[in-house]
Amino acid sequence: MGKIFKGIIISFLPFTCLLLFPLSASALSLSVTVPEKYTTVSPGDRFYFVVDVKYPENPGRKDLRFTYEIKRENSTIVEVKSLKAIETQASFMDFIVIPEDAKKGNYIVDVRIEDYNSLFEEVSSSFIVKAKLDSKQILFYSFAFLQSILFGAVLIAAFIFLFNKSRK
Repeated sequence: MGKIFKGIIISFLPFTCLLLFPLSASALSLSVTVPEKYTTVSPGDRFYFVVDVKYPENPGRKDLRFTYEIKRENSTIVEVKSLKAIETQASFMDFIVIPEDAKKGNYIVDVRIEDYNSLFEEVSSSFIVKAKLDSKQILFYSFAFLQSILFGAVLIAAFIFLFNKSRK
């Protein structure tokens, strides 16, 4: 009888441990998406992104710490932290201002979520920073635009003049 009793105890030991020491994995789901309009931004612009949090196991409001990082080549360019109270789900748009001295290229927005215990999730999405036009380039493009308008006006005036001359 003792061997059978030991066998039963050994069989149920893993299940008993799970009841006494539940796994720390949570059903928290975190995602970050970049709206189409903000997949390419310029230095100095606001970069907007959407964060979705689904936390069905959460029994009530819980303070969660959010960390947003803009990274390029595994180097953090900007970091912003915030605290938000979440219940079972939340979806919100947030932004980070891209530094004026950011170089053109591919960047990553990294979103981390933590509580004051063992909860930790991290997701990321990519976007592009395009080259910023300096004042000389803006002046050049403005001058080229004005020249094309002037050229078009001269062509229209010449066409009207020749059309009126041929009618007489």
